[in-house]
Amino acid sequence: MKVALLIVDMQIGCREETPAKRSFDLAVEYINEISQYFRSKSYPVVIIKDIEVGSPDTEAFDCVDNLIITDQDRVIHKQHCNAFWETELDAVLKAEGVDGVIVSGFAVEHCVLFTYNGARERGYQVYLLQNGVAGYDEEEIKRIQLLRPIINYQALEYFL
Repeated sequence: MKVALLIVDMQIGCREETPAKRSFDLAVEYINEISQYFRSKSYPVVIIKDIEVGSPDTEAFDCVDNLIITDQDRVIHKQHCNAFWETELDAVLKAEGVDGVIVSGFAVEHCVLFTYNGARERGYQVYLLQNGVAGYDEEEIKRIQLLRPIINYQALEYFL
């Protein structure tokens, strides 16, 4: 199985609007660890940016400074909550031979969950990244993770 890491909406504007900033910052740290692991194994890392946060020439549109991004990463701009809807994401993943995705990022109650569902609808094996999702409400983050398959660093090391 070839797996890609999707990093959804970890943008400056998103961090500014959430009351759960600590959760956001902790998710960035965990995503950085996992993304480095994916890159070391030559698995795709896809940065997804929401154009509703701000136009591409604004600071709000940029990813937060502490998120590690490399030139190898693919960047997808989306205008809907589901990163697969009206974007090239599915084609990019298929071209890479990807059949599984790990979804991480912000906001677990909206864009992360909708992207998760979009991946399932397209036949991907899909998981949420434990500790790698952020949202508006800590309790809602926990509830969503209880109802979806999650995967952590140790399990990824074993399977990949």
